[in-house]
Amino acid sequence: MDTRSWSVFIFCLLVGRVCSQCDVAQVCITDVTAAICAPGQILAPRLSVFGCCPGCVFPQEQEGGIITDECKPPSNCLPDGKYGPVQCKGDMFTGRCFCSDENGRRIFGQMWRNDASEMTCACSRKRAELEKSGRMTVSLHCTANGDYERLQCDDGICWCADPKTGQPTVTPVMEEDMKHLPCYSPLVTGEQYLRRCESLVHSLALIHKEQSEHGTNFLGHPTAFCDYDGSYGPYQIQNGIAYCTGRDGKILGSWQVMASEMSGMNCNCARDTAIHFPERGMMVTEICLANGNYRPNQNVGDVFYCVDSDGYPVGEMMDAWPSDNCVAPVPT
Repeated sequence: MDTRSWSVFIFCLLVGRVCSQCDVAQVCITDVTAAICAPGQILAPRLSVFGCCPGCVFPQEQEGGIITDECKPPSNCLPDGKYGPVQCKGDMFTGRCFCSDENGRRIFGQMWRNDASEMTCACSRKRAELEKSGRMTVSLHCTANGDYERLQCDDGICWCADPKTGQPTVTPVMEEDMKHLPCYSPLVTGEQYLRRCESLVHSLALIHKEQSEHGTNFLGHPTAFCDYDGSYGPYQIQNGIAYCTGRDGKILGSWQVMASEMSGMNCNCARDTAIHFPERGMMVTEICLANGNYRPNQNVGDVFYCVDSDGYPVGEMMDAWPSDNCVAPVPT
């Protein structure tokens, strides 16, 4: 067993779980002592072992830079080793909890950390699973924090749902009869279940189908992406340009990039700057890239630091730009 594996093994014993693909324990051990280290190892205060600090390392590894110092918040893991639906970052003031798929990738749904004690992300996780299974259209509606909306329709059937589980609380009915359900509200739902963005996507799909059947293809159609609540997604494509957009589909600021260069675009910084932080009476202090993502390398005066795709610091503060210029994490 190599030194890294030995440290991992010791750490897993400490937290009493089997370590697997969710590479951070449910709890972050911060009060360990050198007594847990293998013979010949020392305790490194800033060493990341499954994202938790401190950890054990052989002196020559620490001196040779084999181990990267990187402390970050622990992830929430399920007993089977998959990532839990809710992943949190940051402190109780500016921290947030995000919905996650089983592989730890961020999906729709977020809450400020001090409000997220009841957050389940059950709806967001279910939608992500259905889409991954190959379902072409999924019309489940999730709330902003990833829970189920009261009224749900999917595949022509509607029901009143428990917000935490999505299970029907009354007998399901056909979609044309949804107005008879006790959870139906004309102010919330309107005359039809699908919302504006979803209706647009559905219409564009029908147009594309008709054109394909007739051997034609009009390139001027916009490309719309919807979020799990039926609102417009973080970016839309028009005339070959990908724009960061708000929930209403309107363009945010000047964040844009050629559609051919939009790989990895998430608009997290753009939406935080224009929507999420202002809604809470706060300002984003980090810099955005032209495509609306967070710039990986940030600084406040002479203090330099790296951030992840959600804008939260990773690693330690520095007095100069890091040699690798903050390698950007894969956006989720």
